This record gives sequence, C-alpha cells and structure tokens, in this order.
Amino acid sequence: MASFQPNQEGINQIVGLLTEVHKPGANQSEVYAQLDKCRAYPDFNSYLAFIFASGEGLPIEVRQTAGLLLKNNIRTHFGAIAEDFRAFIKAALLPVLGHASRPLRHTAGTCAVTIVNQTGLGAWPELVAALAEGLDAAGDANRLEGALDLVYKIAEDQPLQVDASLPAARGEAKPQRVADVLVPRVLALMGAPSPDLRALAVSTLNQLANVMPGALLTNMDNFLAGLFALALDASPAVRKAVCTGLVAMLMAVPERLEGNMTSLIEYMLKSTQDEDEGIAVEACEFWTAFCESEVDKDVLRPFLPRVLPVLLKNMAYEEFDEEVQEAEELEARALAGGPAAHQADRDDEIKPFVHKGTGHGEEAQEGEEEEDEDEGDGIVHWNLRRSSAAGLDMLSNHFGDELLPIMLPIVQQRLHDADWRARESAILALGAVSQGCATGLAPFLPEMVAMLLPVLKDPRPMVRCISCWVLGRYAKWLLERADAGQRGELDSVMGGICERCLDHNRRVQEAACGALATFLEEGEPERHMAPYMAAVLQTLATALQAYGRKAMRNAYDAISTAAEEAPCLISQPSNAQIILPPLFHKLDTLPDGDRDLLPLMECLTAVVSKSGSQAEQFAASCFFRCIGLVERAEQAATSGAFDPDEAAEFIVCALDLISGLTEGLGVSIESLVGRSPLRDIVVRSCKDPDADIRQSGFALVGDLAKACAPHIKPALAEVFHSALYNLEPQMVNQRTLSACNNAAWCMGELAIKCSGDELRPIALQALERLARILQVPTGALPRSLVENAAITLGRIAWVCPEPLAPHAHEFLGPWCAALRGIRDDIEKEHAFLGLCALLRVNPQGAGNCFTALCDAIVSWRHVGCEGLHNELIQLMQGYKAQLTQMGQWQAAMASLNPAVQQKLAAMCQV
Repeated sequence: MASFQPNQEGINQIVGLLTEVHKPGANQSEVYAQLDKCRAYPDFNSYLAFIFASGEGLPIEVRQTAGLLLKNNIRTHFGAIAEDFRAFIKAALLPVLGHASRPLRHTAGTCAVTIVNQTGLGAWPELVAALAEGLDAAGDANRLEGALDLVYKIAEDQPLQVDASLPAARGEAKPQRVADVLVPRVLALMGAPSPDLRALAVSTLNQLANVMPGALLTNMDNFLAGLFALALDASPAVRKAVCTGLVAMLMAVPERLEGNMTSLIEYMLKSTQDEDEGIAVEACEFWTAFCESEVDKDVLRPFLPRVLPVLLKNMAYEEFDEEVQEAEELEARALAGGPAAHQADRDDEIKPFVHKGTGHGEEAQEGEEEEDEDEGDGIVHWNLRRSSAAGLDMLSNHFGDELLPIMLPIVQQRLHDADWRARESAILALGAVSQGCATGLAPFLPEMVAMLLPVLKDPRPMVRCISCWVLGRYAKWLLERADAGQRGELDSVMGGICERCLDHNRRVQEAACGALATFLEEGEPERHMAPYMAAVLQTLATALQAYGRKAMRNAYDAISTAAEEAPCLISQPSNAQIILPPLFHKLDTLPDGDRDLLPLMECLTAVVSKSGSQAEQFAASCFFRCIGLVERAEQAATSGAFDPDEAAEFIVCALDLISGLTEGLGVSIESLVGRSPLRDIVVRSCKDPDADIRQSGFALVGDLAKACAPHIKPALAEVFHSALYNLEPQMVNQRTLSACNNAAWCMGELAIKCSGDELRPIALQALERLARILQVPTGALPRSLVENAAITLGRIAWVCPEPLAPHAHEFLGPWCAALRGIRDDIEKEHAFLGLCALLRVNPQGAGNCFTALCDAIVSWRHVGCEGLHNELIQLMQGYKAQLTQMGQWQAAMASLNPAVQQKLAAMCQV
C-alpha cells in the first residue's frame, strides 16, 4: 500500500461517528453533518478506506457506511484527492473485492467502479490484474463472485472502458486491451457450476455486446454456442439472461443467427409463454428486435398465426396487476364520494423527497429495496403486456394488413367478452396496429370510433384509459376526415377526451391528457386545433385546480405541447388569458423547495416563451421569484440544507424560466434585468461545476444577448472566458455536450452585439476552440455542436475578420463543409457574411478549399438577404478574375460537380 499511516485517535473519532449513525434514535443529519466537516482534512478519505478495508473487528454496517461515504466522496471530489492518498485508497479496495462478506465486497466494487468512472480503467492496471486473478479463482467463491460482480458493474456503467488500452508491458509491441484480458475469462464462466455465476457471466457479456469490443467479436462463436447451450438451463435467471443475449445478438450479428433462425423463433415463441414473467418479457423483446434487424422477414411469416395469439393473450392485464389495483382503489375512493375522498387521493400522493441510488446521496444499504422517489409519476414500468403490444405494433409495420385476418377475429370475440380485461386488451390491440394496418382498417374506422366513444365512460377505469390512448393513435385519420368535411367525429372525440381529462380517476386523467397532447402534435395544429383550443385550455385550466400532484404533470405536458405546437393560438389574448392566470397562481402558491415547482416551471417556460406580451402582467413577480429561487438554492447547497444535485434542479428550472420570459417579452425584459442581480447569477452559472447549470446559464446568456445585450456587456470577458473553457477538448464529452453546445451558440449571439474592438481580445482563442470542433471527423460530435461552432465562427468573422483572416487556410475546408449542412435562416446568413468578410481580407485563404467553398455557397436554396447575395457575387467574380488571369478558371470549374457548376453560375453570375 501507499505511504498513508493512520493514527489511532483519528480512527476512533471517525469510527465513533460511523457507529453513531446506526444507533436507534440517533440524529443522523447531525452526524452526517459532522462527517461532512471531516472532508476538510486531506486524509479523511484515506481514513474511510482504512476503516472500510481493515476494520475486521468492527460491525459490517459501520464498515459499509465508511465505504459508501468513500464512494460518494470519490464521485464528487476525486480530482481533489492527493495522488498518494488516491494510491492508498485504490490499493486498500482491491483485497476487499474478495471479502467473505457480500455487502463489503459489493461496496468495494461500487467504490472501484466510481474510480473507473473518474479515471478510466486503463489507468488502473492493478485492478485489471486483480479482476483477472479473481475470475480465475475457481476455488475461492468469494473472490470469483466479487470479481465478476465488479466486471458487470463496469460493463453496465462504462462499457467502453472494458475495451480501454492498458499500459504496454516491457517487451510488448503494442498495449493490450482490457477486454482481451477479461472477456475470455467471463466467457469461460458461462459454464460455471453456480447458476448465479452463469447468469451474471451472461449478463456481463450482454452489457458488453452493446459496444461490441473486439475481444467479444473475436469470440462470438463461443458466446453464441454458450447461449444455445444454456437455453434450457434449469435456472430461470440464466434463461432470462440467455433471452436477453440472443435478442442483443439478433441486433448486433444477425448473420451469425440466420442458419438457426427457425429454431430461434420456436425457442422465443415458447419462452414468450414462460411462467416466469421475467423470462417472458425478455423473450417478447425478440419480436420487436426481429422487425428492426436485417434478417429476412419472410422467415417469420409462417409463424404469424401462432405468434399473434400469444401476443394478444399477453396483452391482457394480469388478475393482480398493481397498476389495475391502484386504478380500482382510486375509483372506489372517488365513488365513495365527498371532498374527503378526493382530498385523500391528493394527500396520499405527497411523499418526502429522499435521494436514492448511486446518483444522489447515500446508496441503499445491502439488501434494501430501492424505490423510485415518485412512484408512478409518468414512469413506464416495462412488463409483458407492454412488450407484447410493442411487438404487435412492430409486426404490423412490417407485415401490414396481412395480420388482420389472424387478429381481427380474436379482437372481435374479445370486444364482447364478459371479462373487462379481455375487452381492454382488444382495444389495446386496435391501437397497436393503428399505423401498420391503417389501410386494411380504414373501412372499419367509423364503426370503431363509434364503438370507442361510449367506452370512454366505461365503469372500469383502465378501459376508459385505453380508449383515450387508442383514439389518440387514430388522431391523424380523424383530422383527415375533418379536412374532408366530416368534422362530427372529431368534434365528438375532442369533447369526449376533454371530459375524461376531468375524470374522477387520476389514471384516466393522465391518459386523457396524453391523448390531448397527441392531437396537438398531429397534422397542422394551428389550423386543426383552432376550433378546439379555447375548450382544451379551459379544460386544462380546470385540471390545474382539481388534479393531484401526479396527474398534474400530465396536465403540464399537455399545456407545454399546446404552446410548442400551436404558438400562434397560445399567444391570442383570449386563449392566453385562459391558461396564464391559473399557471401563475400555481407558481405563487407553491413554496420554495417544493419539488412540484420543477414541472410547473418547465411548463411555464414553454408557455411564456410563446405567449409574447400576454405574459407581461405576470412577468415581474415571476422574474423576481426565479431570481430568489436561484439565490436560495445556491445558499442551501452551500450550507448543506440541499444536496447539490437537488439545488441544481431548482437553479436550472429557474434559469430556464427566465430564458422563457426573455424570449417571450424580448426587449421588454430589460427593465427587470436592469434592477436585478441577474448578471452576477449568469456569470456564476456559466462557471458552475454542474453541466446542467452551465447549459441553462449559457442559454440564458444567448437569450439576454438578443434582448438586452448592454446588460451583459460589463461581464463580457468573464462570459467569453467561461464559454471558451467549455469548448476545451477535455470539457467536450457525452455528459457535457449540451453545455458545450450552448456555450458555442451564446458566443455567436454575443458576438453580433459587439464591436470589433470588443471581440479582438478573444477572436484567436475562439478560432482555436471552434476550428478544433469543425476538424473532428464527421459523426464523432453531434451535428448541432458542429453547426453552432460554424455559425459562431462566422459571426465572429463578420464583426472582427482581421485576426482570423491570416489563418483561413487552416480551417476553411471543414468550416465550409459544416456551413453546407445548415438550413437557410438568419444564423446561416450571418455565418456567410462572416465568410465573405474573412475572404475579403484574405482572398488567398481559400487556397485548396475552392471546391468546398463552392459547395457551401450553392447549399443555399434562396439567399433572401440582398446584401449577402451581392457579397457572394463579388466574392466569386473576384475569384473568376484572379483565376482567369492565372489560366486556372476552367480547370477550377471542371473540378466541380456539374450541378454545382450550373447553380453557381446562376447564383453568382460566373
């Protein structure tokens, strides 16, 4: 181990606090606060590692708590831990991976994977060696299970790390990959005597299949042979993992399975009917995967008469389905009558917010069940019913109307069944095939809608729910019928769904709001929904007063969809005044710290950004409420009253709502910004360690630049510095991409509000960062980031071309390639004005990029700006004159695609 030497007094103090946590009646918050203060000591985490790894005389729960605290500190502060202490922690963890206590070895694995998340697996070769030894330790069940469990954790959290390179050993020509060391050993464990180990080995390889490291691809025949060998394993856990693996392989290497496809279909058909629902669900995913794979679909056709009845049978609710039981309890409570029953429905839904899982706070103790903090709030619990419906949906998209002769007789029979569950599953089936079998169902649709309208009032809540959903699935057809003059059906459906939005049962409320959102997204909402928007908004305004907190989120989603899809209707004074007052009233009544503020603020952000001046009467109170929320959340995070992640959620929502107000009110926001500390808040948010806060901070900078740039100008240097830092290579990763994207975008919005003198100090730094993004190989970064980089570079060049012009030859090619893909709009216009300005200063900068330049210019469908059009004409005519003089014009034109030549000649008169 490393040189850390703990003293007994320090050990005793920390052990005392860790022991106190577990005493009955202990004030845990106070104890954790004392432990938190210990972070100020540089060696605190080493003490935790020592107690966790070496405290053999201590209770398991005390050691485990030390390990979980260590894990949290690694997650949040590993970069600040001194190198020798890091080495001690890493060395201390390795022996515990094989500890006799399962909770301790699993906690050691959790700490280890948290370090891997921070540093990568290739940087910890000792861990890879320990894992290899553990996987080989057939005689030591604890070491073997601990090693395999950790490999699974890494494969689940950071699968790409399993293919990382290890430092080259002495004498090796090239470094070895981690997967080369671990994958063959995990493959061997598919034949382990223990069913738990077999299941874990298969599950680990299934996780790796998502990224398909070379070592797994090389050993694919062994993996597939292992899966087939375990297909009839006595252990349900193993068979479940086998089904998952075969589905994954169908997507990854379909050509390897084609020879066994008939047998595979038979196996999955049988497994989809397995008594173990876990196996059945995993097997049922096969039908969706089959349709999405590259396998010849004809091989499945003969099986359809057997597959469809199985899927239809699986789509019926189980007798003791928790979702049904909850809906029926809500129904009974509502029908019992009286305000108390309704209030009970609302009050039962209120739970204290407790952080759970590896993302926040303390990890659940070993063996504890982790429960979602908001059970049922829009969370879809994937089960056999949903998987079967998804499979039927996909099959209908591939086999179309040929499913109907098999399916419709079963559906028809079930629609008349005395069991409501059978009737509900038949309605679900009609919704599942709504797209794939649209042509064949068309003659039956008027009859089907007529059947569904009264079912919206069925005594069973889940039947009312599914009827709402299915009518939403046929929204496009109903809108087309209305366009053809047959509006009666749409009138009846919209009226029925609005009525169900105010149902007494929360489950029905949620389904009806979802159906409303679907109608608002289909067709041309501003035309189709114009006759209904006032009634829809009135319904949703009533819902805001009547709903409990869970259904409220569905109402917010429907309102947000209305604003996003039909902004012109929302901004009409009569419509805005229906929905804005109850939304802002809700904002005024919810206290700070109440998590119900978060979805409300997200909804308000969508609405105020589209409602324009209609929100002005509410703007001041909303604006300053958001300022206060940010300041109080920052203070709460600093004092420890809020977990940093929880504080971040409030800060993000408040910043986004200010952005929405700024977008909606435009220059009218200036008076509020001018008498607030918003500029300081924005500067802090752009520097925040939390990527989500930076993302919202940079978005707000861009919106403020458009509306009231003078208020941001005093902080120009700080904001530019933060934006540039976020475009450094080490800052651009999967987790931070949105923040980087907004950083690039807001720099462009600020640039066009600056003078050349204001931009000159940062122009070359900006060029370096933005050009590096443009030069990344196509597809390696999101298109939005590349396009924002290209636009911002153009905007800077438009205002301040002189510092950039001498370097044009270094970046013009990839810059033009990015500009070519941007749709015609004002941002593209600015970027091309910058391109012209730069080449005006340095015409030779085009150099070897003439073809790319021409391709970019002809990407315009129509140049609406006369000034830009003239600039492009002058630019190309200048090149023609220069190249003609050199005798190279004809050759330059001949190098272009004929279509490009033709369009360039027409656009630029060359």
